[in-house]
Amino acid sequence: MVTLPEIVIAPRRRALEDEHMHRDHRRSPTVTAVDIGGTHVSAAIVDTELRIRDEQRRPLDADAPAHQVLDQIAGCVRERHLDTTRIAIAVPGPFDYSRGIGDFEGVEKFARLRAVDVREELASRWDRDPGTLRFVNDAEAFGLGEWAAGAGGRARRCVSMTLGTGIGSAFIDRGRCLTTGTEVPADGNLHTVEVDGAPLEEHVSRRALIGAFRDRAGRTVDVAEIAELARRGHRDAAEILTAGMEVLGTALAPWLRAFRAERLVIGGSMAASADLLFPPLHAQLTSLMTAAPPVVQGALGAERASLIGALIGTSAR
Repeated sequence: MVTLPEIVIAPRRRALEDEHMHRDHRRSPTVTAVDIGGTHVSAAIVDTELRIRDEQRRPLDADAPAHQVLDQIAGCVRERHLDTTRIAIAVPGPFDYSRGIGDFEGVEKFARLRAVDVREELASRWDRDPGTLRFVNDAEAFGLGEWAAGAGGRARRCVSMTLGTGIGSAFIDRGRCLTTGTEVPADGNLHTVEVDGAPLEEHVSRRALIGAFRDRAGRTVDVAEIAELARRGHRDAAEILTAGMEVLGTALAPWLRAFRAERLVIGGSMAASADLLFPPLHAQLTSLMTAAPPVVQGALGAERASLIGALIGTSAR
């Protein structure tokens, strides 16, 4: 049996004072951070010691008309949030982060924001200079938040993943997300990796595991229930989860090796079943790597990690 590594929560102040960080956050102003998800939007004020206050969370209908989605996002930001000099926004891709314009090509959620100038639309709703709004990928924001103040422990090289509806990832080198080069997959996105000719998400995501269980057991249940069945000794449920993690480990190992990762941090809805998922994943990595990094569960929660990571990810933009 594989023992789960201890989760390390890094002191927030030391995270800012680390001499190896590529940006000096102590010179960054307090910001309003916004995390946009498929079903919710969160906002808070994050200071330079990565402390969060004035959190607000509201439901979000990603399939609504563009003006409604934008109104819901804007409505989550309270008046006192607008007193900060910058608004840092974590948003899922595909998105043109430098221009603040939605791409959302080939995805269902936020389809009506395609080609919409989100920066201009939100700035007008908040009566802000559009230049004070900056955007970062939500998976990168999660990884940066966990690296700086959570389970990433400020490791020199840390890979983070979110497992749920899809797969998000970030390859973090001393607080900077790498998206190019031979050490990382295309754009730093593990969902671009293929296994047996199919995208990794076809093997490991929530829908993939639900589909695999349906094919074997003849009924449709969510991943949380599959995990509970596995804990009760349900053979099919346990084998499906193990097989999924073995595929994930096989896909991950070459990139963890190339990146020289010192830690693998996993969050997202599926990480709630870490007791079942992490041991076979770590075992597969160990079988394929000379020195597999520890596999640790995100410590902050996806929203809080993304709020902190939004500050870090937009600090030099």
